[in-house]
Amino acid sequence: MNHVNLRHVPEEELRSPTGKFHSFCRNISLALGGVRNVGVAGGGHPFDVQLRRLPPGAAVCPHHAHYSQWELFVVRAGRGTVRADERRYEVRTGDVFIHPPGEAHQLINTGLRDLEVMIVADHPALDACYYPDSDKWGLRPPGKAFRMHACDYYDGEDDLSSAAPGGYRPPPLALPRPVSSFRRRRTQVDDMPWSRWRTPKGKFEQLGRGLSEAIGDVRGGWPQKGHPFNLELVKVPAGRSAGPLHAHLGQWEMFMILEGAGTVRLERGRRTVGPGDVVMHPPGEAHQLTNTGRRPLLFYIIADNPPLDIFRYPESDKWGFLAPRKYFRMTEVPYPDGEE
Repeated sequence: MNHVNLRHVPEEELRSPTGKFHSFCRNISLALGGVRNVGVAGGGHPFDVQLRRLPPGAAVCPHHAHYSQWELFVVRAGRGTVRADERRYEVRTGDVFIHPPGEAHQLINTGLRDLEVMIVADHPALDACYYPDSDKWGLRPPGKAFRMHACDYYDGEDDLSSAAPGGYRPPPLALPRPVSSFRRRRTQVDDMPWSRWRTPKGKFEQLGRGLSEAIGDVRGGWPQKGHPFNLELVKVPAGRSAGPLHAHLGQWEMFMILEGAGTVRLERGRRTVGPGDVVMHPPGEAHQLTNTGRRPLLFYIIADNPPLDIFRYPESDKWGFLAPRKYFRMTEVPYPDGEE
C-alpha cells in the first residue's frame, strides 16, 4: 500500500508566458509512486489524479481534444466555465463531468476566487491532442507540439513523388465523436441520493453516490461500454467497516479521505487515516477500511474499470466474480475431472 497526505504533496506552479493559462498542481499519483503519462505496462498506475487550483481569470490549459484519453473533473470549490460541445457551461462546487476522446474542452475560472478541481485521467499507451484555437497538434509520446504540413506518403523517399501533378491533398483527419452530449455527462453531487448497502448483522455498512454511473459509466464494461475509471463518493457510519477484508486480482483502488477518522487494515498491519490521506491499493493487496471515529467517514474511491475482476476474501476463504456477481468457495479437483 502506498500512502501520502495531501499536505505533503508539493504544489507545482504551471504558468504560460502571459499568464492566460495558470494553475497550481498537486500530482497525487506521482506522490503515490505513479509515473507521469505512463500506465501499468510502463510501471505506473492505470489512472492519474491531480488537484488543480486556478486563480481568477485563468484557464487550466488551452482548448484541446484528446484522441485516446478520458478526463473527469470534480469541482471542489469555486465557479468556472467549461467550453465543450462548441458551447459554454457554467460549473460550480459539487459539479462532476467527464470529457471523452474527441471532445475539445477547456476549463476557465470565471469566478472571484480560486477554482479548485480534482482531475482524473486514464493512461492510454498512445495519445494525440488537437488544439482548435491555434490549429496545433501534440503527440504523446514523444511529447512534442507541432503544426502539420501535408505531404505524400512517399515524400522524401522517392524523388518522383514531389512531381505529382497538382500535389498531394490528404483527406481531413477526423477526431472520434463524443459518445453523448456534455449535458448528459455532467451531474451535481448534492442532487444525488445516497444508496445504502448493509449486511444483515450490520457489521459492514456504507452509503454511496455513484458519480461515474450518474454520467454514463458502466461498472466492468470498459472498453466496450462505460469509462476507463470509476469515481464513487462513500460514507461509512461510526463503528462500521466499508466491507470485508478483500483483494482485487484485476482492479486498482485509490481512497481519498475527506472527513472523519479511520483505519486501513492489510493482511499484515494497520494504518490510521484522516482528512487529506490518500492510499493506493494495487491488485492482489487485501485491504479493509473501518470508521474508528465518532462521525461518518467520508471518502472518494477511484478505481480503474477492468472488464474482468476476481475478489479474494482471506478471512472467509471465499472468492467472487465481478461479472456475474457471484461468490463461491473452491473445491480443488484434478484438471481432467469431469472431462473423461
